[in-house]
Amino acid sequence: MSKNTDKNKSFRDRHPILVNSALMALALVALGYIALLFIDVFTSHGQQVQVPDVRNLPLEKAIEILDDAGLRWEISDSTTFYENYKPGTVIDQDPKAKSYIKKIRIIYLNVNAMHAPIIPLPKLVDLPGRQGAAMLKAMGFKHVDIDSVPSELGGLILQVTVNGHNVAPSTPVSVNSVVKIIVGDGSIVDLNPEQIIDPELMDSIDEQNYQEAQKTYEVEMKAAQARAEQERRNQEVQEKNDNKKDDKKSSDKDKKKEQNKDKKS
Repeated sequence: MSKNTDKNKSFRDRHPILVNSALMALALVALGYIALLFIDVFTSHGQQVQVPDVRNLPLEKAIEILDDAGLRWEISDSTTFYENYKPGTVIDQDPKAKSYIKKIRIIYLNVNAMHAPIIPLPKLVDLPGRQGAAMLKAMGFKHVDIDSVPSELGGLILQVTVNGHNVAPSTPVSVNSVVKIIVGDGSIVDLNPEQIIDPELMDSIDEQNYQEAQKTYEVEMKAAQARAEQERRNQEVQEKNDNKKDDKKSSDKDKKKEQNKDKKS
């Protein structure tokens, strides 16, 4: 009787472990295949595009080209100003132009600042000429010239001009301005011994001027860095607002298209 009952049972009833193992194996294979499909979709497998060359283009034009190519972009740096590039021009990009990437990758743009940094002019009069020139260059001034005029004391700064004009200390000046340091050459000899300055006194005056100039330099450099950082933050906020406006415009256009389709239908 038991033999007839076993014959009437299905293969699955007679071999449950074998059948369940086979079903589990098939399920794993199916899940693996589905996972591979999702990975291909998520990573855009096999969908590579060539990166367009947007260097030396205005930022707006570069963004337009990247958007048309369906590529994402971000500005990696826009605080440094280069004289050889127009303000707001793309200086470099990463990944490089004409390389092949997946559409999910981000193109990082290095953009030239809109204007050169502006720094308060330090107090330079009565400092040694070389020291004053070195201080200006350390602060970021690009064009510093030294000129000499006849004077009683040689080597000291008598006057400072910016783009040919006299400028008072602490006046905000662009680092791209032409700063000329006028230094005395010591060619005028004063024969009055009462007016001859003691060399030790002169050394103490130079040291005092140097310390004051050093303090002024440190304070002004910190202020310039703070202004640059604030400007960078303001630009980031402006870019985010512009992106939101662009997204809203695109959304409004899509809604209008859908409404037009509904009206036609």
